[in-house]
Amino acid sequence: DAMARGSAKLADPSSTRTLKKRNHISALQKRDLREKLEREIKNVIAKPSMERTREEAKLLEMHEGKVSQLLARMEKSVHRKRSREEHAEEKEDSKREIDDAVAVVMKLLREDAGSRFVLHTGAGVSTSAKIPDFRGANGVWTKQRKGESVSMPKFENTKPTKAHMACKALYDAKVLTKIVTQNVDGLHQRAGVPEDAIAELHGSVYKERCSSCERIYTRDFDVTSTKPSHGKNRHRTGRMCEVDKCDGYLKDTIVQFGESLDEETLEKAREWSREAKMSVVVGSSLRVPPASTLPRMAKKHCVVVNLQWTSQDAKATLKLHAKADDILVKMCKHLGLKIPEYDPLTESVGRKVKERGEIFACEVKETAWNEKGMAMRDIDEKLKEATTGMDSGVGKTNARILFGEADGGKKLSKTAREALIRDEKRLKEEREGKVNATKTTTRKRKSKSLTMKPRSKMPCFPRPGSKQTPLTNTSPPLFDASKIVKKKRTPLKKRRSMVTKKEEQKMDKEERMKPKVATAVPIVVKTEQVAVLPPSDEDIARMLFAEINGMRRRR
Repeated sequence: DAMARGSAKLADPSSTRTLKKRNHISALQKRDLREKLEREIKNVIAKPSMERTREEAKLLEMHEGKVSQLLARMEKSVHRKRSREEHAEEKEDSKREIDDAVAVVMKLLREDAGSRFVLHTGAGVSTSAKIPDFRGANGVWTKQRKGESVSMPKFENTKPTKAHMACKALYDAKVLTKIVTQNVDGLHQRAGVPEDAIAELHGSVYKERCSSCERIYTRDFDVTSTKPSHGKNRHRTGRMCEVDKCDGYLKDTIVQFGESLDEETLEKAREWSREAKMSVVVGSSLRVPPASTLPRMAKKHCVVVNLQWTSQDAKATLKLHAKADDILVKMCKHLGLKIPEYDPLTESVGRKVKERGEIFACEVKETAWNEKGMAMRDIDEKLKEATTGMDSGVGKTNARILFGEADGGKKLSKTAREALIRDEKRLKEEREGKVNATKTTTRKRKSKSLTMKPRSKMPCFPRPGSKQTPLTNTSPPLFDASKIVKKKRTPLKKRRSMVTKKEEQKMDKEERMKPKVATAVPIVVKTEQVAVLPPSDEDIARMLFAEINGMRRRR
């Protein structure tokens, strides 16, 4: 009975996968018909009502529900696109509006916050240091979406901006208590704010941690410059821990997309945000959690300063469309604080830049960067330095400034200086628009090597069918291509291993069916064996001579 029920179930087409397949095909067909109808309705809606035909008007009347759905969907799409453009648009308030807003901020700070606040910073604070942000008009993602390249300087060749130095002044005045930053450039520390007052949520390019003992090393160079950006070991910097009996690998502290933040740093930032009565957000769009949730933890007020839309605009006490430098500098002026100037000799990173003879990215007049992202001097300064000491025959140029690769202090040769002067002169004439601009020509030098001889004209093989050789016009061709006869390829017989059993039986049957043909029996004649003598010396010499002559003819 069980076997009979199983066979009946298999025989029933509704119980097999045939029904599922049929339903799937019908669903695809229905979807195609629905999409075709939607395309037709959209084409009709796009036309003005006066230009529609009777059939098109009838189509809209028949599918009133579908038409209303499509119109609502199209309206949502237009609204979404418009809001996306508005969010990406950078706005800047007038100078008077900014002054009034800063006055309101300072009033809230004095009356409600006890003249103390916590600062939350993003990429917009460092844009004036030539470090691009992500979503701005000249941001990394914005330019990549347009297919444009983004110039990125080395982190060592950037220096703290006016906003960073204003933060230093506010911290010294005990108005600014803590800084929670999403930046990895370390410019707050380089401006003079102590390490224990900063929470770097996404890490720092100047710090690396041991994978074994968790010890943190603070360096005066970018620890991420020599490591791979992807893969299993993308966080390893290539250095080992310096603690005795610890063989741990050193890893950077950068938090990449999809990775979790350091729990200790995040907990410290949350504690500071909860204790603050007022939080000020500068240069961040507040789109990436958990950093986007920290500013609104303040007890009373949240002030947002950004050129673009942020996710906390509706919940903020005040929103200012302004640059970070302007707001923080004006806050210092309201409090009567003097903003200090940045001195690169007071911190190790800037001191190294000056010792190498390099300059900072924000001091570059023209947007010129070398392949490794190091800031370069503009053309006039390079030309002036390259020609220094040329008359006396002693060059004073630092080659690292010019090329970024050679060791510092290396003297340029006379030929290199002359070539640099020619190139700069040609570029200068092209900028001025001169027609007869001098062109740099490269001359081929004769090789002084004893092993390298000048290239001679070697006889090459003639083209098939040609009547003249490349060297002379009278010599006949080496061969006549018209006399070449291609051999016909004989069909390859199948091997025994390639033949199937049925083919083998068929071949045996055909062989048996063939008529037998009488074959002649060979007659064997017995002959007397003649002794063969070895060749004489004269025969050997004659054979060698003939072989040599034949080889010469073949050549």
